[in-house]
Amino acid sequence: MDLVPGPPPASFRDSMAVTYDNVAAQRDEMGEAGWRWPLAERFLTQLQDENKTRLLELGAGVGYTSLWFAERGIDVVATDLSPAQVDLARAKGVEAHVRDMFDLNLPEESFDAAWAMNCIHHIPSADLADVLAGIADVLRPTGLFRVVVWGGRDIEGTYEDDFYQPPRFFAIRSDESLRTALETAFLVESFETFLPGEQRDDDGLHIQSFLLRKL
Repeated sequence: MDLVPGPPPASFRDSMAVTYDNVAAQRDEMGEAGWRWPLAERFLTQLQDENKTRLLELGAGVGYTSLWFAERGIDVVATDLSPAQVDLARAKGVEAHVRDMFDLNLPEESFDAAWAMNCIHHIPSADLADVLAGIADVLRPTGLFRVVVWGGRDIEGTYEDDFYQPPRFFAIRSDESLRTALETAFLVESFETFLPGEQRDDDGLHIQSFLLRKL
């Protein structure tokens, strides 16, 4: 798929909610990709080592990762902008709420950590600093934040031939651009890039994985 450069469409956040509502059942059936779980294992170990027990998941989808953490003793709150996906997360016994990252509407300093897997690339770069500040606000001092997302070059726009409809807006960022943005609200403790499984870097994209700590 080719990303058509351009600003986010009007009401793109409402459109994204509709998109993910439309595929909620499909995503529930698919489950999560296997390459994600080693990252979750490493984050769980750090949470346990630091006695951090309350976790906020952003862009939680249908709730599989939140459930995984909850089954291992973490007090998890899942958030997603898709009501249908939130319903499926709740059906798994996960505490889940319809929330937009632009306005989390959660108490300040109420979480020890946050997890965001492949969701901040839907935030336009012009808004990213404000969104990150809002996430930092709900974390307690020394709170941890794991960000995992596709990136590798700087381009924003919409995939017109997106296999999800209505088409989604993406803000893909280079390693340097994303790090600079994250450092407005967090200290970067570690950073790595990789390609899942047998995928090839034909389009210049890879997984960017950051471990962050609240400033």
